[in-house]
Amino acid sequence: MAEFLIVFGIMFILGLILVGFLLIPIWIANARGICGGEKTTISILSWMGIFFGITWIVALILSLVWRGECAMRETNLDKLEKVSKLYRNKSITREEYNEIKSKLLD
Repeated sequence: MAEFLIVFGIMFILGLILVGFLLIPIWIANARGICGGEKTTISILSWMGIFFGITWIVALILSLVWRGECAMRETNLDKLEKVSKLYRNKSITREEYNEIKSKLLD
């Protein structure tokens, strides 16, 4: 019985290491702001690496090559926060602030 528990423990730890290894391209994609279909493709290829190791390598390359469009998208609220910060720091005048604010809110 003790041998079984030892073997089971070792297999469990190896399984966790394998899963962590397979998640590396997905973690990189998340950190780089990759989203949408590109992230789905990386996720599928990464998990297929269990059966076909080359797909994990492809997923890793794609996660390093594709641009992260989600991180680059800036909403009007983000822009408004930046403009208000500029106004508070006296970098722009009240008129400039109000003009930019009205454009962003339209």
